[in-house]
Amino acid sequence: MSENKTENQGTESSGGATASIPVIYGTKKGMTRVFDEEGRSVTVTVVSLQDSTVITQVKSVEKEGYSSVQLGFRPKKAQRVNKAEKGHFQKSGVPGFYHVEEFRLAKSDASLAIGSAVSPDFLAPGTFIDVQGTTKGKGFQGVMKAWNFGGSPATHGHSVSHRAPGSIGNRADPGRVFPGHKMAKHMGMDTQTTQNLKVVSYDAETKLLLIAGAVPGSKSWVIRITKAMKKAKSKAKAAK
Repeated sequence: MSENKTENQGTESSGGATASIPVIYGTKKGMTRVFDEEGRSVTVTVVSLQDSTVITQVKSVEKEGYSSVQLGFRPKKAQRVNKAEKGHFQKSGVPGFYHVEEFRLAKSDASLAIGSAVSPDFLAPGTFIDVQGTTKGKGFQGVMKAWNFGGSPATHGHSVSHRAPGSIGNRADPGRVFPGHKMAKHMGMDTQTTQNLKVVSYDAETKLLLIAGAVPGSKSWVIRITKAMKKAKSKAKAAK
């Protein structure tokens, strides 16, 4: 479980219990384009918020020493949950979740309740957000793809070494490969955050969110959406 500091926004209720904190999970559905009021084409990423983000635990300064909430996404079936998970998540009303993460809050809020679903009200059109996801896996790749090496000449004695990395160090002195040398490696499957993306629209009926630009990950993968941290900091500095 990772911890990420977010700003608490209070709680509101409409029908079922909802919590208004500026973080929510969604599922990437793909990319398309829409046209703005001036007729310009805007490339957007479609994100589904049909699965609710549920508060599964609330931590306070008095008890744990800091304020945070634990969030669950993508509920599990009862037969796929072990006893430890069942006991931990029973207060939230769901047997368990496939994705669980903890987020720090700037200040504690007694109105946050376990089992409440996070409201997407902060995703108003024009709002800037940060989107975190896992990049697409590329497998084990050579130096030409991983580091943009030029490769060896096609002829002049080069038989099976066209994409080889070449020399990786000296001889007896220093007798080792220096740390950080660019070599073949595993690519992709990294946690990546794309900052300052703009919300184009959100349909409350279909629960589809349109975000201008690309976000990390492949189709059906989980992404985390928060308010843009750098935009908030720049506004605070401007206000001073």
